Amino acid sequence: MPDVLEKIEAGTHCCCEDHAEKRSAVAGAEYHYVGSGLPNVYLVGITYFVCKECGKQAAEIPAIKELHGALARTIVSKTSPLTGPEVRYLRKRLSKKAIEFAPMISLTPEYLSALENSPDPVDPGRDKLVRVIYRAMAGDKKLRAVFEKGEDFQRWITSIHNTGMGERIVASRLKNNQWRVEALPVAA
Repeated sequence: MPDVLEKIEAGTHCCCEDHAEKRSAVAGAEYHYVGSGLPNVYLVGITYFVCKECGKQAAEIPAIKELHGALARTIVSKTSPLTGPEVRYLRKRLSKKAIEFAPMISLTPEYLSALENSPDPVDPGRDKLVRVIYRAMAGDKKLRAVFEKGEDFQRWITSIHNTGMGERIVASRLKNNQWRVEALPVAA
């Protein structure tokens, strides 16, 4: 078995590698990818392991760099407001420390920390600023393309906040280890 399961802390009698059960993440039974740093990301088309003794989980996630890029594109492009954890995710994707990123969006590092730790929606002006900064700085050609035509930019920037909150971000592994990521509304 791959070395993907962590050993349980000393003092317990469980050895996860000995009790791991292999599973496949499929539509309707997705793998909750908490390792992304976001509370609402689920994966389809991967293999994961669950310890039958303690319940710990670990996954084999191919093309993880591509997955995280696709997650960021989806977050920046979604029409619902950003949340604090999504701002943190985008900031970290830019490899910016809080002390570097905070002044870019007119905040102190302390206020940025409070914002990133809040599940509440970010205020609309700051939300759009974070998205524009990410699109401009990420080096992602797909995201930068919106700046090439004024009407594309206007259509994108005015589409933000057209829907409510509460989406599940579902990433499905495709052939050649590519990812299709969608922000799907949570059923009320």
